Amino acid sequence: MTWNPFSNKKEEKAAKEMHEEPTLPGGKKNRATPKRKEAQAAAYTPLIPDPKDRKARRKVERQRIRERENREYAAMESGNIAEMPKAERNPMRVYMRAWIDARFNVSEFFIPAAIILLVGSLVFSAYSTVVGFVLAMAMYLYMFAVIIDLIVMWITLKRSMIKHHKWDGDKSKLRETHAMTYAISRALQIRRMRVPRPTEKKRGNWPK
Repeated sequence: MTWNPFSNKKEEKAAKEMHEEPTLPGGKKNRATPKRKEAQAAAYTPLIPDPKDRKARRKVERQRIRERENREYAAMESGNIAEMPKAERNPMRVYMRAWIDARFNVSEFFIPAAIILLVGSLVFSAYSTVVGFVLAMAMYLYMFAVIIDLIVMWITLKRSMIKHHKWDGDKSKLRETHAMTYAISRALQIRRMRVPRPTEKKRGNWPK
């Protein structure tokens, strides 16, 4: 073989290995000696996969994401904090969930009650304006009670988080974690329908 200063050592090594085929008894080679181009092609591995490989990779990645989301949702259903999404594993959120679940929230039944009172006021107003007015006023009074309850809940919750060292009083952390929105949305949900599920079956078990 003549020496070529521009040749690729990797390609020459692969070509040499391809030429050195094992021989059968009698001195005959197991198969025909491949050409130099074939040896170079065998030694060459493309850095960028072809479109079919990329498509397959995207499919596998989507499957992994789907499996991870299913696993995380199952963890939120069962209350397994270790397998929940990263945001739900935040110590502040874990404490907030446990604290809200331990409390009786006036706002818990607001959405179903508001729907019933609103529909009732529309239906009964056709027969009796007095009954329709009473139901409408009851809905507004309940709404007012819910607003007051949520304000009291949020103030008390912040004090409890400071007391138990779950929050240092830095308001920027509350904004980053959307703590107030998270607490209000959980308080507005019926307890047994909340996700992640409450870790305690009954109210009154306050976190420590």
